[in-house]
Amino acid sequence: MSWRMISAELLRVRKNRALAIWMVIMTAGAVTVFFLIAEAFHLDNSVQNGPPGGAVNFTHPIVILSLIGSIAAAILGTSVGVGDLTSGVFRDLVVTGRSRVAMFAARVPGMLLFWIPLIAVAYLIAIAFDFALAGGLATPTAAHMIKDGLWIELTTSIALIASMGVSSVIGSRGISIGILLAWQLAVTPLLLALSVLGVTREALLTAATARVQPGGLGDNGGPNGAAASLHVSMVAAIVVLIGWIVVPLVIGGWRTATREA
Repeated sequence: MSWRMISAELLRVRKNRALAIWMVIMTAGAVTVFFLIAEAFHLDNSVQNGPPGGAVNFTHPIVILSLIGSIAAAILGTSVGVGDLTSGVFRDLVVTGRSRVAMFAARVPGMLLFWIPLIAVAYLIAIAFDFALAGGLATPTAAHMIKDGLWIELTTSIALIASMGVSSVIGSRGISIGILLAWQLAVTPLLLALSVLGVTREALLTAATARVQPGGLGDNGGPNGAAASLHVSMVAAIVVLIGWIVVPLVIGGWRTATREA
């Protein structure tokens, strides 16, 4: 794997304008729309609807970026994972003599170089709106903002990498996106709610990310409420997070290396 291969993967993502535009809409666009709608409700009835900004409301854009951002990451990772197959250039790349494993591995830093700045910009937009629309409320501290920002980058990046590895195994963009979204939106919440599964639920990505989240987003029935109630140890959470990176990459790399050109 060389820098030329990594930059080629980054360029491929950037040149896919439809994909790039949708990634911007689902990250920066999502938090912008939220604040604009919340501010409209506040202006319409300031008694019932307080200011949308401030520290007390900062969990809202965090939840939006973690949920919709993870869905966007799944779509991006799937597109990158099967891009060579769907475009019909996989055979041409193989006959050049390049290492298949190196081609697969170059996708990871290539798409992360696109994704990490994108999420960072979306997060900065959320911070700007939160401060601008605080309406006199206390604003988040610097430590609070840094921790939440790093958590969003971590959770969405893992979802991105895992999606790329899974789609490389499946080999179909449509099927991969359908399976990943069903797993994230339907299957995972169902498994977390099944107490009969016991500690095996700790192997779920949502359970691990809920354990390392800094702001307690799973409290009070939040999106990670069931995961937060598992009380996963920090060591176990770190092991699970690493597993959700390594296992999909190993399986995806093996499938890429053994796939017929």
